[in-house]
Order: sequence, then structure tokens, then C-alpha cells
Amino acid sequence: MKTLFRISPKWDSYLPLAVLAVAAFLRLFNLAYPGTLVFDETYYVKDAYSLLHHGVELSWGDKSDAAFITGDTSGLSNDPSFIVHPPLGKWLIGLGMLVFGSANPFGWRIVVALLGVAAVWLTMKCAEMLFKSKRWAAIAGLLFAIDGVGIVLSRTALLDQILGFFVILGYYFLLKYLEAKPTKSFYRPWLLLSAIALGCATATKWSGLYFVAAFIAYVALVDTNKNYQLHKKLEVESEGKLPDRLWLVPSIYSAIKTFFLITIPTLLIYVLSWTGWFLSSNGYDRNWADTHKTSGLLSYLPKSLQSFWQYHKEIYGFHANLHESHPYGANPLSWIFMLRPTSFFWDQKNSGCLLETKGTLCTSAITALGNPFIWWAAILAASVLIGSWFRTRDKKTVLIFLGIVAGYVPWLFLMGRTVFEFYVIAFEPWVIFILIAGLKAWKDHSYKPLLARRLIFSFIWLCVLGSVFFYPIWTGLWEGYDFWRLHMWLPSWI
Repeated sequence: MKTLFRISPKWDSYLPLAVLAVAAFLRLFNLAYPGTLVFDETYYVKDAYSLLHHGVELSWGDKSDAAFITGDTSGLSNDPSFIVHPPLGKWLIGLGMLVFGSANPFGWRIVVALLGVAAVWLTMKCAEMLFKSKRWAAIAGLLFAIDGVGIVLSRTALLDQILGFFVILGYYFLLKYLEAKPTKSFYRPWLLLSAIALGCATATKWSGLYFVAAFIAYVALVDTNKNYQLHKKLEVESEGKLPDRLWLVPSIYSAIKTFFLITIPTLLIYVLSWTGWFLSSNGYDRNWADTHKTSGLLSYLPKSLQSFWQYHKEIYGFHANLHESHPYGANPLSWIFMLRPTSFFWDQKNSGCLLETKGTLCTSAITALGNPFIWWAAILAASVLIGSWFRTRDKKTVLIFLGIVAGYVPWLFLMGRTVFEFYVIAFEPWVIFILIAGLKAWKDHSYKPLLARRLIFSFIWLCVLGSVFFYPIWTGLWEGYDFWRLHMWLPSWI
């Protein structure tokens, strides 16, 4: 264990590169498998194709998947399609298709995979700023790199890893802003970059708005606390009570300024992501205002914006009323326990697989299951950190939990909605931060530091071995059915 924390400093710069290489291999190896549209790729990949060629999502005919994967796109019509997610993520998926072709599964997934690798890098950079240690940052990156949720979502052309990339990018810029010299001016470049990243997140999925709200609230609270502490310091120096307005007014002004500094760029990026829809003549609801009369302030807007607003009302209605049952629907309360992972892919054949046993079918499965050792240990670490916070009111703990507040807590108020466990990818970096904070606190405050280091070292190896064990069901490697069943520790995983 000594070699883990007491290696020569000259190796520090190589650790992140080694972690990045691991993350890239796990996400890029055999990326073109399966050679068919997996889970919701049936929507996002074909929408990406439509955006590339028409600038807007159009409808596809029934059973068009089989033809699409062979390069036959005749199933695409000229009729508009009602799409419930903003277009930016699909534009990014389309970039890979533009380079590698629309019939190439590698092309569908490469951009998402690269953003997944980049998310590991950003997680390390954020951890380095949070914990002031390159080595703990490397461990954070390693745990994210080898976790099943990150691997599966990076190898599938869905929107969630794209969302996850943009929110951790926004958090990175937020940390840079908090490290920078305070300023009262509107020129806050790091905060602006964070807002742009959050705008891209929101232009991928609406759940990016939760991070917008959380980041605004956090920055406003930080500024308020600074004003309050300065106010108390001045009271001590003047040996008298000063009016509360001397810190309340600047705090309110700062909060309003922060609100506009974040929301305006976010809104601009979001609207710009719909440029294809605005330039089209046959996007869904594109001409709604031409046949419907509006009233109030909406009537003073250009017809294109009236139609844009109507479309968003319908999207909101869809999300608010999405309560259909789904075999892999998962209550948000269970997400962090990894109780109901989503099966993305399943196939069988009679022979030709790893660890094949006589008379047993071969299976290829892709399940968005997190490494249970990482997730279950993070729950324990979170419990300890929360309990400690009530005693210490440690500010860093709040910062570490910020992504959980933004990415997880809002879903607890939407438990009647149809949701899936893989949504955790949006806040997984903060799960890793919580785990690292717990491990580091254990090491720093242990009465037996050598024993603590050895146990932490053993835990990291347990996580690595766990990922080696589960890797086949994260990437669809062909294995015997009995071997697949060995991975199904809980009945709810099947």
C-alpha cells in the first residue's frame, strides 16, 4: 500500500494518462458490437440521421430498424415527428455518422464514447481541485473508468452520457470560478463557461435545468456567506452592531447577477440548438402559429417563437404525464442501490462462447449495472459524510454533494414517472467524489494509518476485480448461460 501513496512524484503526471488509457480501452474496444440498434438507439440514431440530412427530426416507418442498419434509409418520410428531447445530443451523435457512415454502428457510438472518456478526465481534474491530490484524483478517475454504468452508457448512442459530460464540464468550470480571485464585476469568464456547458446539457436533455438551478443557488449562497462573514468581521472591528442591510442588499444583488450570468447564456445555447427546426418548413409544430390565434404577451412574439412555445408546452405535457409501466422502470429511491439495472441488449446462440458448458445456450447481454462494490461503498461513505456535516458544517461536503442535489434529488419528487436506473450517469462523478472523500477521511483520521492504507488498497483491487468479473455483461461478450447467471446476484437484476 505504501507504493500507492508514496511513489515518486515524477509518476504523478503519468497516473491520469494511465487511467485515461484504461477508460478509452473499456469504452472503445469492439464498439461496433452489437451491430444493431440497442435500446433507445432506435430513436436517437435515426433522429440524428434525419437531422443531418434535413435539419429536423422526421418520422420513420414501422420496422425500419432492420433496413436502417444495412444502409437503407427509405423508411424516412417527410412527415414531422414529435420529439421530446432537444436536438443537441442527436447532432453530436450525427457527427460520428457523418464521418463513418450511417450504417456503421461504430459511427453511431464513437462521439458518445469519446465524451465518456472525456468525462473520466474531467472527473479526475475536478477531484484534483477538490482533494488537492493527483493520486486521489487518479483513484477517482479509475473508479469511474471501470464502473459499469459509465462503460455501458459510453458504448451506446443514447443522450445520457452526453448530458453527463456537459454537467461535469460545467462543474469543472464552476470549481475554476471558485478558485479564481473574487470579482464584483460582470466579467466572470469561468462562470460564463460553466453556463455555456449547462446550456449544452439542457439542450441535450431538460434535466440539465436541475443543474442550472443548483449551480445558481450554490454560487448565490457562497456570495451571501462571504458578505455575511465580512459583515461580522466589520462588527467586531467597529465593536458595534451594524444594520443587516449592509450584507443583505449586496447578497441579493449578487444573487440576481449570478442568475442572469448563468441563465442568459444557457437560454441562448438552448435556443441556438433548435436552429434546424427554425430553418425548416416541416418540423413538428413549426407552422402551428399560422393556423392558431394566440392572446396575451405571446401574440406579440414572431410566429416562429409562438410555434416554438407551443411545441414546448406539448413536450412538457408528455414528460409530465409519462406514467406508462415498463419492465425496466426503476423507482429513483432504488437507483443508488443498483437494484433494477436496465437490460440494453440480449441475444442467444447454440455454441461458440466463452466458458461454454455442454447443453447450455450461449448468451450475449448488455446490462447497465454499476460495479456494486463502488456503489454500495459510496452509500456508506455518503452516510458518514452527511452525519459528519451536521457536526462540522464543512463547506467542501456541500460542494461534493452538489451534483447529487442537482442530478438525483429532483427525481425523488417524480417517483410516479416512468424512469430508468441508468439516469444515474448524470451524477455518477459526484458518487465517486463522495466515495473518495470517505476513503481519504478514513486514511487521514485513522488511528492505524498503515492498516487503513492496506484496507483501502484492498478495496480498490476488489473494485477492479469486480469490474473484470462484470465486464462481459457490460459489453455483450458471448458467455455460457450458466456463467451469465453467476452475474445475476439479485433477482431484480434479471
